[in-house]
Amino acid sequence: MKKKYFTLLIILVLGGLILAACSNGSSPTLRGKVYYNNTDSMVYNAEVLLDGQVRDKTDYYGEFYITGLEKDSYTLRIRKKDAIEDYVETVYPNVNNNLIINAVPVADTTIINGQVNISNRTEYEASGINSSSNLRSASNFKDFSKAKIVQDEIIVKYDNSTVTSASNTVKEVQGLNIAKKLNRGNGDLVKFKIPAGKTVEEMIDYFSSQPGIEYAEPNYYVYVQSIPNDERYDEFDSNNNRSIIQWGSISANLEAAWDEQKYSSSVTVAVLDSGIIPDHEDLQANISGGANLVGDSGGNTDPRNYTANTDIRDRTTQADGGSHGTHVTGIIGALTNNTTGVAGVSWGINLMPVKVLDDTQSGNTFDVAEGIYYAVDNDADVLNMSLGADLDSNNLPAHLTEAVEFADSRDKILIGASGNNGSSSVLYPAAYPEVIAVGAVDINNQQASYSNYGSNLDLVAPGGDFDVDTGILSTWGYFENGTFYTNEYTEMEGTSMSAAYVSGAAALLLEAGVSPENVRRRLTSTAVDLGAEGKDSEYGYGMIDIYGALLNQKIGAPYVFAATENNGTLIIESNSTRMNSDGSYSLADRIIGDYYMVAWRDINDNFEIDGGDYFGITDATEYYNPGAVYDNQDIDMYYVTSSSSAASLSVEGIEKLRN
Repeated sequence: MKKKYFTLLIILVLGGLILAACSNGSSPTLRGKVYYNNTDSMVYNAEVLLDGQVRDKTDYYGEFYITGLEKDSYTLRIRKKDAIEDYVETVYPNVNNNLIINAVPVADTTIINGQVNISNRTEYEASGINSSSNLRSASNFKDFSKAKIVQDEIIVKYDNSTVTSASNTVKEVQGLNIAKKLNRGNGDLVKFKIPAGKTVEEMIDYFSSQPGIEYAEPNYYVYVQSIPNDERYDEFDSNNNRSIIQWGSISANLEAAWDEQKYSSSVTVAVLDSGIIPDHEDLQANISGGANLVGDSGGNTDPRNYTANTDIRDRTTQADGGSHGTHVTGIIGALTNNTTGVAGVSWGINLMPVKVLDDTQSGNTFDVAEGIYYAVDNDADVLNMSLGADLDSNNLPAHLTEAVEFADSRDKILIGASGNNGSSSVLYPAAYPEVIAVGAVDINNQQASYSNYGSNLDLVAPGGDFDVDTGILSTWGYFENGTFYTNEYTEMEGTSMSAAYVSGAAALLLEAGVSPENVRRRLTSTAVDLGAEGKDSEYGYGMIDIYGALLNQKIGAPYVFAATENNGTLIIESNSTRMNSDGSYSLADRIIGDYYMVAWRDINDNFEIDGGDYFGITDATEYYNPGAVYDNQDIDMYYVTSSSSAASLSVEGIEKLRN
């Protein structure tokens, strides 16, 4: 579909709509629905007053719902300036509980309602990675529906006394072996392999009854939070071109952000994951240190000798999905502006792979805790944890909780994936209050079908959704028959990918001088509100806006207005309104004649349509009559690239828009 672009002559006056949150309370209640008189069109965003006090506003369906009422009767008033005549009647909550109200439009006022569909695609410029032969398909992703508890291990924390020790316990209990041991200066933390024939519960009971034991608890499985793509290869043409295949950079407002901050050369991001494919062309220059913490340490006598195993290579096969850690790491910091591969959120950064997941892409909470300690001890600034465990919030493992609290006390930024179960509870460690929990949205900024949600969710970021369109393209590779297949790229979907975007954003903020304690506030306060107004369980504070976070500025919603065309010039002749957080809009003005409906989001607030903005216009005009109501006047709005024809539009008469 070919889009139209025009020189703009702005002669509009801004109008605004304010979203309302529903009141909460107890019975009795009052509910109703407001229509424009003699139509099937609902009145959106009308104030609902009881005895002169605003108690609610109508939603997109014209409905209102008021609770916590104490009187038998009220004077109900429905009002919406410049749209309807005030409607007034006496209501009785115990009797009138499902009101149908027909409001009379203001004389000669045209009401235009519709939806703005924001696409993070562009039809104006194509881009692709440089090597189609290296675009591979990851397939046969395994189902990680395993038991949550590692059945042959327990975690024991000794106090700092000399009453007993792990070595003495091993001597006393036949078949008990030390798998790993840490000491943070306050007693040994030990992962034991339990004797054959014994259960985790039995061994916890045994240790809990011994002197010098602070706690004994299970070790829990953790898993990656991504789903590799298995059917995407044929969607690329012979030239490997597709319209902005890295759509996540658009969705997160990265292209505008890169004009402010590209590099994070003084920042280190630890990626607690499955390791990486070695020598990847788009990663290797940014790799800095790292360690492999998977497996047994053999009872190493130096409990803080993390360097005993520095093999951070990921040996996951293609059948098992390939290297999850390589994919996540590439989103955060793949080399950029190097004519190769993909673009990371940060163009120059120190990436520290910390291998805490094995080559089946699973791990346990002890190794994750050890990975957190390693990252902190080795001066990582940001810890990305694109992994998760479904833990009982009332009985959390102390060894993981202590590690998270330790990192937070050292001003480290912890970022976790909310989970891919599609459930109403965020997985751990993301659900800890010290961790920024990140859910996923698809290419249309809608909650991904798999993304976990809940009150602990802080933000959403691009994660993809193969059920809708596409995943997230990043670096990749796999291990097969003794050979590492490097320099590969593939798409994955998942909150793992979303968390990686936020980790990259945190690195850019730190490099720009934002203090660690303020990074969370910057990210949440500047997020693009999605779903219900304000923080909600589906989207948290909203979609990450990296450009807005760097500016410490919440970017405004798109303007919507009616316009006419005259010899290639678009003359905007109506009032404007703002798109609401659910994508809807309602424009009220005296409009007569043929008009286009236009939507425009001015990303950098410079009152010019240029690269980084979003712009959309209906394909054809509609004839609007005064006093009539028009529904379903939807607008598809697209991203404007710096080289597109939209970016060259001149804007005249902008003073009225500024005002």
